[in-house]
Amino acid sequence: MRRTLTYLDAVRLLGRDDSAFLDLVDRLSGMALLATGNLHLLGARTELVRLGRTVLGSLKERVSGLKRHDRTQRLEAAHAIVVVTAFFEALAEAELPFDVADLELTVPDKLAMARPDGPPRASMINLPSILLGHRLPMPVPTVPYERVVAELSSYYEGVALDFCDLLTGLAVWDQLTERDRDRVREAARGPVPAAAVRRYEEHYRRLAVDCPEFFVWASMQDHAGTRALLSDLEANVCGGLAGLYEQLDLQNTALTGMRDLLRGVAGVDILDDRRQRLARAYRATLDKPIVETGDAPGGLVVPPLGAGYVDPQCRVGVVTAGDDPSQDSWWEPMPRRADLQGLLAGHFTSSQATEAPLVVLGQPGSGKSVLTRMLAAQLPAGDFLPVRVVLRDVPADVDLQDQIEHAIRAATGERLSWPDLARSAGQAVPVVLLDGFDELLQATGVNQSDYLTRIQAFQRREADQDRPVVVVVTSRTAVANRARFPDGTTVLRLEPFGEEHVSRWLDVWNRANAGYFAAHGLSPLSAQAALAHPDLAQQPLLLMMLALYDASGNALQSSGGSLAKAELYERLLDRFARREIEKDRTDLPPELITEAVERELYRLSVVAFAMFNRGAQWVTETDLNADLPVLLKDRAPTPESGLRAPLTAAQIVVGRFFFVHEARAARDDQRLHTYEFLHATFGEYLVARLMHRALHRMVLAKAAAGASPFDHDPVDDRLLHALLSFTPLSVSTATLGFLGELFDGFTEPHQRLLSALLRQLLTRARYPRDDRGLDRYEPRPLTLPARIASYTSNLVLLAVLIGRETLASTLFGPEDPIAAWRREALLWRSQFTPDEWRSVVGCLAPQRIHKDGTRDLCLRLDDGTFETPLVGTQWSLLSRVRLRGVQRQNYFMCDAEEDLANDTLEPLVHALEPAYRLLFSKGAGEERSLANVLLTAWLAPARRAPLDERVSLYRRLVSLDAGPGRHDCVNLALELLLRDSGLPADSVLDVLHSIGPILSRLRKDLVTDCALKALGSSESGDNAVMVLLGAVLFDPTRERDPLMLLRAWVGVAEHGRSEAAKEEVPDFDDPVQFLTSTIDLAAVAATEPSLVRRARWAATDLGIADLVTWPAGC
Repeated sequence: MRRTLTYLDAVRLLGRDDSAFLDLVDRLSGMALLATGNLHLLGARTELVRLGRTVLGSLKERVSGLKRHDRTQRLEAAHAIVVVTAFFEALAEAELPFDVADLELTVPDKLAMARPDGPPRASMINLPSILLGHRLPMPVPTVPYERVVAELSSYYEGVALDFCDLLTGLAVWDQLTERDRDRVREAARGPVPAAAVRRYEEHYRRLAVDCPEFFVWASMQDHAGTRALLSDLEANVCGGLAGLYEQLDLQNTALTGMRDLLRGVAGVDILDDRRQRLARAYRATLDKPIVETGDAPGGLVVPPLGAGYVDPQCRVGVVTAGDDPSQDSWWEPMPRRADLQGLLAGHFTSSQATEAPLVVLGQPGSGKSVLTRMLAAQLPAGDFLPVRVVLRDVPADVDLQDQIEHAIRAATGERLSWPDLARSAGQAVPVVLLDGFDELLQATGVNQSDYLTRIQAFQRREADQDRPVVVVVTSRTAVANRARFPDGTTVLRLEPFGEEHVSRWLDVWNRANAGYFAAHGLSPLSAQAALAHPDLAQQPLLLMMLALYDASGNALQSSGGSLAKAELYERLLDRFARREIEKDRTDLPPELITEAVERELYRLSVVAFAMFNRGAQWVTETDLNADLPVLLKDRAPTPESGLRAPLTAAQIVVGRFFFVHEARAARDDQRLHTYEFLHATFGEYLVARLMHRALHRMVLAKAAAGASPFDHDPVDDRLLHALLSFTPLSVSTATLGFLGELFDGFTEPHQRLLSALLRQLLTRARYPRDDRGLDRYEPRPLTLPARIASYTSNLVLLAVLIGRETLASTLFGPEDPIAAWRREALLWRSQFTPDEWRSVVGCLAPQRIHKDGTRDLCLRLDDGTFETPLVGTQWSLLSRVRLRGVQRQNYFMCDAEEDLANDTLEPLVHALEPAYRLLFSKGAGEERSLANVLLTAWLAPARRAPLDERVSLYRRLVSLDAGPGRHDCVNLALELLLRDSGLPADSVLDVLHSIGPILSRLRKDLVTDCALKALGSSESGDNAVMVLLGAVLFDPTRERDPLMLLRAWVGVAEHGRSEAAKEEVPDFDDPVQFLTSTIDLAAVAATEPSLVRRARWAATDLGIADLVTWPAGC
């Protein structure tokens, strides 16, 4: 919900011509300023309720005949009154242990009010200010009804609790028992807010019947729970709401539900001649074809806009700072909504529509432009004055007002200033429909990031001039992040068609063409057949393309849905190209038509590569005109003669295909053009198609040369190199998928030839070359190393595709293929953009293997199941690695990711470098570095690894083979063993069995503490611990440590194993002698008094404490 008018604002607005209302406003305003206003407000509650009911009973008459914007303001004011009225009604219904009329101030409160310098009392809540002076929640069409109710419930609970706090400072509170006070608090938390919401909903539904704006503001048309409550309402209310539901449910084409709902609330206004001409021009589009296409065979009917437009589903959200609605992830939390008509009706009748633009997003072909045509035609002229501005047809370098005026002239043929038109609106609110913001960006290349903020500034200026205006902007979703959205902007995204929408659209199509189908013996296209190809069927314009394709001999249905994706796109493109050629060249024989089709599709493939190699979904006419002469040569299109300006090569190539969208804009009296495919998959297939054709031609040439004694090197890869040396194919997984399908058509001998050919090209790819003419093809400036990187990566990808997998030794030769692979990979990483590099890494799934005792790589494409395996360090010959050398290399590279690796390595460098290259082996290919095992063991307790896994890790660490730094690593392992609080004694002992060989080089304190932790497993286990303690504590090669001796003795005694220790641990056989002669207790007490105290308690348990002299304080 948004916050709108205050209660006082609302009463002023609705009571502008009513003296009773104005008198109440004066009194309420005073209450909000006075400290005693709380009681005055409560005293006036009856009058407030009566006012609310008056509003409910007379609202329809109060707003009848008003201007659209004034009506909206009055309705929002009525809503504010209903919000407050519902609270006081709920308060009156509440079962409270006092009468609200008895409320009065206590003496201390009166004294506190008399002392303005005194401390404010927390209990003196200014209820009039909260209820009357704060902006109140207001439903908006972007928020589902259940959220509206939840927020309102929270608001009422806050007001009720404030009322409860107010009571604590009044005399009536002092007279209540504690039980009654609890009743009041409980009522404030639950019953009162719930009752207020219930009363609010009852009033709101009644308002919605009289004024349908309330119905769509609260998105009631999209709330199944609200419909279920109809049975609880009075018959007249129930019938009224049911009628509104039906109006929007059943009229789900051509926005007729929205039109009729808005007509029902529109004022009676006489349109002047200018408004009539605009309305007439826009309504005329309803009888025109839903899309202009020259691809329809003779006799086939493209349904008119008024019959063929199917209302799509949508998602809607509100943009705040930092949001990016160009990302699918931003939209995922928003539900798909089937109430587009209600959302639009709610938006156009709300005050927020004149405060910021509504931005409509969608994919190419999703129906954004058609939606603006529908709005211009279907918004009732009595309440709305639509002006549709097709941004491709107006100058891009003028301000918004000039663009609007250009559009008015285009629609009516008459020059008319915007202020004059806006002033002529009468009761209507102007609605400016700006269609094609993305085209403005694409065609001009000019930064328009402030376009939406300029629109909002325009709306504010118009509101200041008492000419409020609604603005709608359409754009392709992908470029939405190139605009700065004003905070709070409503964004609506059109969703792909579902099965129901496809069925409705095809019903219209099949009815319109029933005669054509009957005359040609065709079956109507079913939704099931269309939805076998969802990528196309779910976008309205591409669904039209499928329908046109099927209209030729039921081509789509005859495939039975079994077509591979590449074959479908080949047939679609072939059929449309063939139709265009046959339409223009009726005299061509079939074999020449086939050649002409191939030329057309080759040209379209060049268009696709123009986009692919520039890393964009579109290409400018200028860039395309630069590419075509270089790549087409003798296949360049011939400009037509005549009086009109000659068409450019780009216009000739793409102008005849309706699935190629042309974006236009005007700047500096020039027409600027860009082109893109309605669906990116067309371009992705055409890139794959041209690669397949080029490689097939090269294979045929190589096969033919095999029988010739004269031609030793027939491979001409100039075209292949030109096209594949700018962008790695891995950036388009769809293109790779198409290539895989197309390569399946190669015979096995041709596959072998192609594999050999690709290896040959890869071998010579780094050397100088002579491309003789094709070197002028430069879609974007790249250095020579960057072009080599793109070409070699693409050759590797093609080799993997043709063979499904290949070995690095096959590609680079058997001599150290891993070094060759690493050189290639480093080249790619150094030259690719981060996105390109990630695409290559994410596309290939290398498997490290040994072949004939030599390291190798098996390369495959990732099918989505590849997970990076743990590195087999033996495979990597880790013994050659120097940790500080790695650290220095990382520092040298100045790479952010390698800096992170350096930061991670730093602790290991200082603690483990001597033993860093030690390896653990669990079997062939399962070697792990010491660092890996140490870090795994360190994290094992935190991630609650199973006991047997943790014990296995500790045993591996303390069982290191002899080597540099081994004892340091074992000491670290013993530290981890001590910190693992969940390790039982027998498990600790199991680990300690392996430390014997290096016991003399380990830290005595760690071994001693671990041994003590192992006590208590069993009698035999404890005996083994005693042997270990004797060995470590009385090692003749090391100096004895009295502190360590006492700690061990205390630990043994605390476990009750003193008798067992006497036999295995020297000096422990006579405890008194040990405590009086062996250990200087006073010296120990100076550093660890707690240890001496523990020793005294142990001696007490043994009955020898009195025989020992203990230091003072211990």
